[in-house]
Amino acid sequence: MNQQFRQRVIGGLLVPVLAIIAGLAVSSVFVVMAGADPIAAYKELFRAGFSCNSYSRCNLFTTLQFATPLMLTGLSAVVAFRSGLFSIGQEGQLILGGMTAAWLGFAIHLPPVVHPIVAMLGAMLVGGVYGWFPGVLKVRLGVNEIISTIVLNTIATLFVTYLINFPLRADQSTTAHSPLIDETARLLPLAPGSKWGVGFVIAVAAMILISIYLWRTVPGYEERMAGTAPLFAKFGGIPSERAAIRGMFFSGALSGLAGAIQALGVHYRMLDGFSAGLGFDGLTAAILGQVHPIGTSLVAIFFAGLRQGAQVGLQFSAKVPRELGGGIIALMIVFVAADKLFRANIERFMHFGRRLRGARGAGEES
Repeated sequence: MNQQFRQRVIGGLLVPVLAIIAGLAVSSVFVVMAGADPIAAYKELFRAGFSCNSYSRCNLFTTLQFATPLMLTGLSAVVAFRSGLFSIGQEGQLILGGMTAAWLGFAIHLPPVVHPIVAMLGAMLVGGVYGWFPGVLKVRLGVNEIISTIVLNTIATLFVTYLINFPLRADQSTTAHSPLIDETARLLPLAPGSKWGVGFVIAVAAMILISIYLWRTVPGYEERMAGTAPLFAKFGGIPSERAAIRGMFFSGALSGLAGAIQALGVHYRMLDGFSAGLGFDGLTAAILGQVHPIGTSLVAIFFAGLRQGAQVGLQFSAKVPRELGGGIIALMIVFVAADKLFRANIERFMHFGRRLRGARGAGEES
């Protein structure tokens, strides 16, 4: 049991932390090449991403706003991965969910509390069906889910682009967008001067519910077994195919919810450039978070802080290109992929520590 617990700690905590430290260390070379002091640059990076001077002037609130869709798309990836399918369709599901929520936000008129709930449920349904479809293609026809979700991402993007440029375009402004949603459909902010609001609370609730679902319910157990031990699931009578399809539906629903929160709580409409890679960033957060709901959510907040800090702290204060923020994240992913390097050295260090304690104990006895 101690060995198993130690392996979980190493894989779930130490490897991501060391990957983050290694990514920052290697990125400092590029900071020096840009003519800046790495320590001062990173100080500005984290100040701009995670500091809070007052309730009305808090960078952390903006980071949490940016983190909200990353948390949900990351949770979407977690559910799909745990079901045994490598889905990268979060981008398309998010875009369709956002379009659905925006349309329900201006096309129908409901009371204040009911309106956003209906819009979010509609977005989750559309996103869930769009995630369910590649699951069926994989299970029933053997179509590779990576290929199908990439194709579906493109289809969703082109379809929504057509809608907001032609039948649902609000005006002839520079950026095509749909009409503004009703006031009754908007998710209210929790802090003045920020779009951080109810959406973040929903994302935290989703993290808790997904954790309970995967580790405390029978359907969640079926999905995990279908993903991690398919032979055990097969001979144990677990309906792995049905579990995989169900997992893909829930995965799509979470991404659709992320799009709804962006439409109802941030943009108040659907517009060109709505996602800007939020689905792929959530996928990255799931990988670095060791495919666990809590780890993924924490990494999503960290990523959002890095991007916020890179734009405000690095570019404006330290005079370092903001693209470095994306480079830091990319390096962290590389180091997470090289987890065997960290695991081997951690085990070697722990073995050395045990030998050292054993030698000291022997010396004290003598």
